[in-house]
Amino acid sequence: MTLQALCYDYDRIESIVSGFVPRWHAAGFDAIIAIARGGLIPALMASSALSLPMHALAYSRKDRRVSWYTTTQPPKACRILLVEDIAGRGTTLLDSVDFLRGLGHQVQVFALAYDAESRIQPDFGVEVPSGFRAWFPWERTSITAAFDATDNQPDKPEYDYASWAIDLDGVLLMDLPEEQYAQALHETLAQRDLLLPSEILPQLDLASVTIITGRPEQDRERTRVWLARHGFHGPLIMRNESHYGVEDTPRHKADAILSRCHTHFIESDPVQALEIARHAKLARVLWWNGGRALLVYANEVGELRLA
Repeated sequence: MTLQALCYDYDRIESIVSGFVPRWHAAGFDAIIAIARGGLIPALMASSALSLPMHALAYSRKDRRVSWYTTTQPPKACRILLVEDIAGRGTTLLDSVDFLRGLGHQVQVFALAYDAESRIQPDFGVEVPSGFRAWFPWERTSITAAFDATDNQPDKPEYDYASWAIDLDGVLLMDLPEEQYAQALHETLAQRDLLLPSEILPQLDLASVTIITGRPEQDRERTRVWLARHGFHGPLIMRNESHYGVEDTPRHKADAILSRCHTHFIESDPVQALEIARHAKLARVLWWNGGRALLVYANEVGELRLA
């Protein structure tokens, strides 16, 4: 079963950490220890909120060896909050807890995410809903099928495991004006079918790249014919009109990105690009202006105060 990505952007991570701070204050911890690298950012947030020293451990999966990542170490017999991004099926947390307890420390565990298959259920953390997997900004490619195949031991730089998808109209071919479809739908569709690919295309392996389009499902056959004629044979994801109206096209694209675990998406419409970036928070959304790809960020602002 393919698991959908559950985005842990930095705002969400800070909110989760802040929610546990009162309980951590009451617990009387002496130090925060992160497991590098996934635990470093939430541990830094916890350390700052509690005004406690922060240290870090390193873990070697090949030989299950725990060592100090930082040059500083906590004094003996401390109350430790051990921080990791995810409590998974591996042995990282288990071995790290044993290492610290072997040094005489009292240890409790905080993990940003855990599920029913986690080897250790943390003392503090957030349970990931069934059918989802946690997606962190410092491990952007970890959700892809290519990275999964490495069993968490990649032998290439992690950016090589990225998973790309692209928009169709406005990227692979010219985007015809909306008013033409409204005025003469069948004639405009026939005109679109005769268009040639754009002269300038993104520098990707376009022969096999996934295409996520706002075209309705009823246009699949004619769309597939055009793509095959011009050498584009990747997966084609179209809009299901029973779930997404025309106005919901950005949400359709964002949901497809997340459910298919794509890390990058190229969109031709700047307004849609912003909406997609707002919904698929950790995906790298790029607006294609016909010749260049510009990275897009979008965060909601709850209140605007104008001077």
